[in-house]
Amino acid sequence: MPDVRVLGPFPPPFGGVALHCVRLLEMLGRHGVDAHGSSLGGIPSGLQDIRKWKPWQELRRVPTHYHTDEGNHRWARMLGSIWNVRKTPYIVSVHSFRERQEFVDRHVREELSNVYGRARVIIAISDEVADSVSSTLRIPRSRITTIASNLPISQWEQNAVLHEDIAREWKRAPVKLLANAGRLVSYRGEDLYGLDVLVRAFRAIDDPSIALCLVLGHVVNADIDANLRSLYEGDNRITIIRGLQSPILPLVKVADIVIRPTRTEGGPSLTLSEALELGTWAIGSDCVPRPEGCILFQSGNHLNLSQILREAIEQVQSGAIPMVLPNLSDTYQAVLKAYQIAEFLK
Repeated sequence: MPDVRVLGPFPPPFGGVALHCVRLLEMLGRHGVDAHGSSLGGIPSGLQDIRKWKPWQELRRVPTHYHTDEGNHRWARMLGSIWNVRKTPYIVSVHSFRERQEFVDRHVREELSNVYGRARVIIAISDEVADSVSSTLRIPRSRITTIASNLPISQWEQNAVLHEDIAREWKRAPVKLLANAGRLVSYRGEDLYGLDVLVRAFRAIDDPSIALCLVLGHVVNADIDANLRSLYEGDNRITIIRGLQSPILPLVKVADIVIRPTRTEGGPSLTLSEALELGTWAIGSDCVPRPEGCILFQSGNHLNLSQILREAIEQVQSGAIPMVLPNLSDTYQAVLKAYQIAEFLK
């Protein structure tokens, strides 16, 4: 088989796009595909076959699987122009595709449409992302294939270890709740990740035996961060972790309930998939379809979420076991089919 390059923002930081790149690369290697990683982000410690992207790498016409989102459109436009001049075969897979101010510019949309449109295969992690790409870039919907992002948890994540001092008090609580946000960022004037909704819901439950851990990424909008601080300060049941420099999986393994209160999202959520794969209770907003077994609440409604949390806490306290996520073996077959269509595999 010819070499395949997985190109994207490998961790750190540890967002969904980055972890998808790690899982994709490991999955390909596990199935005998000769693949290596080229990172537009960091270089994850302990992983082989990943190197930092350098311009000279584009001198080789290596079949490239580029995983991205709407925020990386500048990289996509630059790299795509090179690939099309050099006739490098490439696939674009899209983790999310939300509206951006830059997309108002017709020239930006046309450049990005040209890059996506000339890819041998376009993959979206959900039908919602596929619809957004199609409508924004005027690409026929039939050209976009949906392959869910719920790749199996990588061995690299499974091996991750956190320092024992991280979230020490939270770990001691009888019932442990966990949520994370890759960024503190505004979406239509509100917290995209919906942590404000979660904190309001949590604080409405007067129970000293429960504890909530929030793992926060970098601050994009200071007002979102300030509002969240005002909501959680004063409640010693809430633990805050900022700038975690490792996968979140060790915390998911300890948690009893994992919550994803996002107001919008590219796909079902890697965090919820992780929880379900590990046999942990998972709760998500209904802003997008969620993995089978996830408990849903009305997006943005903290009263509804508070009631759902109470019921889940009672389940944990009673010793009830949640549904485990079904086997994900068909994900590789879907990726393999895309590679065959793109003529990546001979």
